[in-house]
Amino acid sequence: MPRFSAREIGRIETSYASELGELCWEWVIRVDGTVQYRLHRVGGKIERNPWQLAYRLTPAQRRLLDAEPDRAADLLARIAGERGHYIAGTAASNGQSAQPAP
Repeated sequence: MPRFSAREIGRIETSYASELGELCWEWVIRVDGTVQYRLHRVGGKIERNPWQLAYRLTPAQRRLLDAEPDRAADLLARIAGERGHYIAGTAASNGQSAQPAP
């Protein structure tokens, strides 16, 4: 699990792999209620890209995370998934369908 600072509530890493290479993004929820992401690694090489605002938590979501901080990773995964990003190591992150085969 990625480490996060005192200014962050949660952090996850998403990735996409293909024959051309692997891209990894960092996603964080900051204490001010913003969800931000950035391209973190390309082909294993660390990048220093600026953070991009993806979402602002609603007051209800912030209260939920105050009460249950362990749910931050789940919320980040859902927000990232809505934008086409999937948790590193899942089938969907490897360019495969997220749906199981029949």
